[in-house]
Amino acid sequence: MLKRRPEPLYLAAITLFIFITLLTGVLNDSGWIHTIDKQIIAAVNRFHPVTFRPLLILITNLGNPVSLVLLTVVLSLVLLLKRYRYAALFAAGTGASVRLINDGIKCWIRRPRPFIEDTQIQALVHAAGFSFPSGHSSGTMIFYGTIILLAWILIKRQSIKWLVTCLASAMILVTGYSRIFVHVHYPTDVFAGFSLGFALLMVSWWCFGPYLTKRGGEQSKKRIAQN
Repeated sequence: MLKRRPEPLYLAAITLFIFITLLTGVLNDSGWIHTIDKQIIAAVNRFHPVTFRPLLILITNLGNPVSLVLLTVVLSLVLLLKRYRYAALFAAGTGASVRLINDGIKCWIRRPRPFIEDTQIQALVHAAGFSFPSGHSSGTMIFYGTIILLAWILIKRQSIKWLVTCLASAMILVTGYSRIFVHVHYPTDVFAGFSLGFALLMVSWWCFGPYLTKRGGEQSKKRIAQN
């Protein structure tokens, strides 16, 4: 019988608490939500790297739902070809669940985007629908978080594991920053997207983790035997 470790659920509970706190603040139109948003937006506008604008727009476009779906499909197919069936199911299932849950919450909260609430704000990219939580932030947290978790199971070399972890983490953070930079999300939208995505990732990891670690261990033994 496979044993599930409780740590992923503890992490999920912590980040879900953060998400619910932000959700409650937005629903109640709390002053601290506006304070956080105004201060961070002011900092981004004050120190925004204009020379990096094309790169930030490219990164924010990579976080679009269509882009993430395609990337998830490619990742799942590669894992299937490598005969990592549980890993493929983990990647595809987690990616699909976050999209459904995120869109459902958006339709419930119905928070207008910054450029809708303030017509003086000009969005640098097209963005439709509602603002809270950021789908780009939750989607990239799930996708690149999945890559990080799988890398630590399936990749043998420590240096490659850390390289993948650093690059994937950078993509998560820069994508969230880019959504504020292009004026289509409030910072609290991004924080909520990160926390929701991470909570779902940890719940999914709790479900699939024992199968994935078992499979990764079997592959490692095979490589050792072959050598």
